[in-house]
Amino acid sequence: MKVEVIGTGNVGTQFSRIFGVSPISPRTLEGLQTDADLYIIAVSDAAVKEVADKLPATNGIVVHTTGSVPMEALSEVNCKGYGVVYPFQTISSTRPLPAEKIPLLLEASDNETLEFLEKVVADAGFTNTDIADSDKRRQVHLTGTFACNFTNAMIAISQNILDDCGIDRKIINPLVEETIEKLKTVPAKEAQTGPAVRKDVPTLQKHLDLLSSLKMNKEAEIYSVISDYIMNKK
Repeated sequence: MKVEVIGTGNVGTQFSRIFGVSPISPRTLEGLQTDADLYIIAVSDAAVKEVADKLPATNGIVVHTTGSVPMEALSEVNCKGYGVVYPFQTISSTRPLPAEKIPLLLEASDNETLEFLEKVVADAGFTNTDIADSDKRRQVHLTGTFACNFTNAMIAISQNILDDCGIDRKIINPLVEETIEKLKTVPAKEAQTGPAVRKDVPTLQKHLDLLSSLKMNKEAEIYSVISDYIMNKK
């Protein structure tokens, strides 16, 4: 099995490690072999079509790795089949992850290509896979933005406040870890705690006043919006 990974960013670097190959530059495609069994285009959403249009004719399978780009972006590539291998995980090039820690959503142009992709990813060590078309994949991608990207941004705000008051930012790590652990047995809606779910308006106002004194006006806006959301959902 010969695999080529096109992309030198976070996802490209991670897939290159897993498949044991050197990543190919998406700008030049220098070193790209035309006899590979699988070509993985691991670039930004906006660059998928551009890279696909530059690929030479091949008898291999071509896939991209994004959550919000339709599979049909590869339909004009001269290849045996095409599809999507979307890693639903937060990936940084400096933090290697084993394949079993990366859930995958698969889509393919035909059943033969899907069976091929399922075998390839299983052989590479991926153990958590599912099939999802472009519409479902976009929805899953959206959930990742809420659950991961937004959560990380909230933690960054917490770290900034801790830095301001001189408390080691690591103090929130056990809190974050327990929040995630709890979700393994309790639905998030039932696990919600804090002043907003209790409708503790005096405490909410104290927090807003403190954010104002810290000149964190944008953060105060975020605090208000999310607190209102929690109170209304309750």
